[in-house]
Amino acid sequence: MKKSICVLAAVIMAASMMTACGGSDDSSEESKAAPAQAQTADSTAEGGNEGNEHTDETRKNASAYADDLFNGIEYVDQLNPISPEMVEKVYGIPADKYSDGKVYVGGVSTAEEIACFDAVDEAAAADIKAACEARIAAQIKAVEGYNPDELTKLNDPVLVVNGNSVYMCLSNDNAKAKEVIG
Repeated sequence: MKKSICVLAAVIMAASMMTACGGSDDSSEESKAAPAQAQTADSTAEGGNEGNEHTDETRKNASAYADDLFNGIEYVDQLNPISPEMVEKVYGIPADKYSDGKVYVGGVSTAEEIACFDAVDEAAAADIKAACEARIAAQIKAVEGYNPDELTKLNDPVLVVNGNSVYMCLSNDNAKAKEVIG
């Protein structure tokens, strides 16, 4: 068990270093574990986001939402954007599933993360949401043994689906994240 934790920590650290350098040669794939019990808001659900839906004229793209979440919330860790290639490796989301997207990840000390995508269609949005849930589940498994304090944000993530857009924010300020997303 101890060896498994050390190996997992080394893999996470290596992925973090590749993120900082912008390159990657890591062929490991994130766990496709069962989705976490995420707090979700779907604009098509009963009592959805009436009055908060983004119209085509007023809606920002996913990258702008990610930047607003990055700049509008205080994070413990230093978050860094990752390339579409790393998004595919970390989340399992190929670039052809979204027309715009941006992901910020932290180092190995926290589970703080931002992932915002404008999916190409409804089916792609569902796939992206499932990938975000799988990422949360993988993060839970990764931190529960060495940093259980991070479970608070992982067990209560902000994961919002609005039309074909998917927004995820793992932070200590869910109220602010929801305010930024709208």
